[in-house]
This record gives sequence, C-alpha cells and structure tokens, in this order.
Amino acid sequence: MLSIGWNNARDGRRFLLDEPEAVLAAFDAGGIDLPMDYEHQNDRPEAKLSGPVPAAGWINELAARADGIWGRVEWTERARALIAAREYRFLFPSMLAEKTTGKVLRIKGAALVHNPALHLTALASEETPMSYTPTFLCHLRAIMKLEESASEDDILATLERRLEAKPDPKDYVPVQAWEETSRHMAAELAAFKAERINAKVEKAMDEGYFLPAAKEWALDLCRSDEAQFDKFLETTLPPWAYLTQTLCDGSPPVSKRDAASHASEEVQLLSEQLGLTPDRFD
Repeated sequence: MLSIGWNNARDGRRFLLDEPEAVLAAFDAGGIDLPMDYEHQNDRPEAKLSGPVPAAGWINELAARADGIWGRVEWTERARALIAAREYRFLFPSMLAEKTTGKVLRIKGAALVHNPALHLTALASEETPMSYTPTFLCHLRAIMKLEESASEDDILATLERRLEAKPDPKDYVPVQAWEETSRHMAAELAAFKAERINAKVEKAMDEGYFLPAAKEWALDLCRSDEAQFDKFLETTLPPWAYLTQTLCDGSPPVSKRDAASHASEEVQLLSEQLGLTPDRFD
C-alpha cells in the first residue's frame, strides 16, 4: 500500500502521492501486470546483467482507497514459502517520481525487502542517503530566480547574501518619511475638499436655493454626502432667487428730488420761468 500524501523515507527522500487516479490510469494504460521481485533487483542494471531476475509475483490489479493505493498480488510458490517462513517480511512498491518535486507519476512494480526505506508504506529498499530538494526550497529557488540545478547550499547562500545586503536608499522610502508624507497629503486633500464644499454651498445660497439660516444644514449634508447635495440642487428650484436678483439694470431707483437734479438745462430753465418743478415735465 502506498499512502496518500507525503511518504517520508528513512534515507531522506520524500515522495508525494496527490493524484492517485492518475497513477491508476497509467497502470490501466500499460495493459500488463507489474512485476514483484526480491530487493528491487528489477530496478538495478547490474542485477539484470549478472543473471535472471526471478519474479516473486505479479500485481494484476490496483485500487485507490481513502488511505492510499492498494494492489492485488499473485504470488509464486517460492515467494509464498519465503513469506510463510518469515524469510521476507516487507513488501514495498517501486515507483517513478518527479526529481524536483517528488510527485509520484507511476507505479513500476514492487519487491520483497528486508530493510524498508519508508516508515509506513515504502517505495524501495533503503539506499545510501540521497539529496532531495523540498518544496519550500523549490519555491525559494524560483523566487530568487536561480537555475534549477542550484543546490540547497546555493539557495541558502544566495538568501543569506540578500538578507545581509544593505538596501539602496534610492529604491526605498523610510517609514517615518512615508508616514509624514501621507499625513501631509491627507491634510491637503481634506483642506481642498473643505474649500470646495464651502464654495459650493455659498454659491447655492447666493442663487437662492436656501436661506442663510440653513447654511449649516447644507454644509453638513455636503460634507457627509456630496453626491446627495448635488442631487438636491439638480431636483430643486431656487425658491429664494428673487431676493438676490438685480433690479433697474443694476442702478438704484431715482427719487423725484434726484430727478430734478438730473433734468436738462432747458427743462430747468422753463420750470423756473413757469414756477413749476422739473418733474412736472416728465
């Protein structure tokens, strides 16, 4: 059985089974039973060159369950006898996995072994510890734009250099300066908004939309919801506009006394001769 998720080997390797259905599909596509051998001899070229590699059995079916992938094995008589005599106790599958991520792609077979590599479901007999780049280091390599061939030491050394490097002042703004600038900009924007609102309210009041007594109400509305204030002006007629209209073409009204002072010289002379006021000639 090969467990779902990470399978941690005693020799430092890690293998991830996160798509069991894909592994089963690869088995079905192969169309043949998978070999069982002893101590993974089928995976070792030198074992094949030294003579026949006997099979201990054949995996003729794979199934995915909640805890992992299980296989049905048809044992040879010799393998049955060895297992019954406890001359072999452990059975672990052999698989094909991605080198950089440890992702399991295909199950190649399995073997009877004495020294299992994994603590639970193993994939191979224990071997000399080999390097493996965990997913975290793979992410670091990508973030720092290093080559895929960069080793763990290369990744950590690059990270250390970047952490120790002093930042270029032209590329960064001190936090205190940024906060002061933000406060200054906020104050400037607030002052600009207040000035715009005051001007808008004053203009509306001058145009007769409301009386001076309602100015504070208008300011409060415009401060809290300027769009609503604009809508009020768009949908309301200025009922007090006549109080601010210009009369007499901008000139003050002329009284009778003032009219006399503005009369022509001819009218003035005639009124004096007749004993009348100049306005009687209007």
